[in-house]
Amino acid sequence: MFKDLNSNKKAIEFLQKELNFERESGTYLFYGVDRELLKKFAKAFAKSLNCSNYRDDFCDVCESCIRIESETHGDLEILDDITGIKIEKIRELAFKDSTTSYEGKRKIYIIRDVEKLRKESANALLKMIEEPNSGSFFILTSTGLNVLPTIKSRSILVNILQENAQEIGVTQEEYKFFLGKSKDIEDYKRVGTIDLNEGCSFERIGHNIKNWIDTGEFQYKVEIYKSIRDFLNTKDYLTTIDKLYFVDEIVSSISDREFIKDILGYTISLIGNRSKNLEKLLEIKNMGRSSINLKNLLVTFYTNI
Repeated sequence: MFKDLNSNKKAIEFLQKELNFERESGTYLFYGVDRELLKKFAKAFAKSLNCSNYRDDFCDVCESCIRIESETHGDLEILDDITGIKIEKIRELAFKDSTTSYEGKRKIYIIRDVEKLRKESANALLKMIEEPNSGSFFILTSTGLNVLPTIKSRSILVNILQENAQEIGVTQEEYKFFLGKSKDIEDYKRVGTIDLNEGCSFERIGHNIKNWIDTGEFQYKVEIYKSIRDFLNTKDYLTTIDKLYFVDEIVSSISDREFIKDILGYTISLIGNRSKNLEKLLEIKNMGRSSINLKNLLVTFYTNI
């Protein structure tokens, strides 16, 4: 329920007021730095819109709430593609929106990472939200406000702030290790037996990436972070050959651009303002959006730290 969420009380109060308006349709843009927290709030709002027992809060126990949580509700559609939703998916959504509700209540569309929509996908979405059908609600999420202005102007903006250490229930050291990312911290608390102080060599980053991909065990994701930290802690003593080895280990283990961007993002977050080349590093990281060769990108990045 909303009352069980530990942060963003102002956003929750705003959403509750919105629900009291009993709008026939609407478009909301949830934005903030924590991608998974945005989804959590989007699903909470979706439950509220269709809850059978709603009284200032969703119940989280009715069939509608349970099926929205499990993402099996007939009138819930979640579009999720970290690289950007394709035009075909938006067209499929438009067709579904033109049909009758399966459950007889509100149709809810959660569209993630709208800041990454290509022009044709954004324009197709814009047509849907300009004059939404009665009973249709669009919940858009974005990790920034660099969204097409016409989409932004037709949306009700809701800022979802990153949770702090106290709200998540961890120490400052644990919070800092995971950069405050709610999903990582939830997984860490769930596992409960991981020593964050134990080191891991930068030389094992390839091994850790492969194990994370093959098993999905959270321990290996932590080991990836530790390997990055070890690289930064020892970088002043590493030769160019050592740095190239580090890059080769990453590239030979994974080719997923989004995953590699996460690695670069974690590295930059650890460096902070300590690097005189921070602006250049950010520029190199952003080049990952293009079709540039990944190995060349990583070599340039890690040899400029």
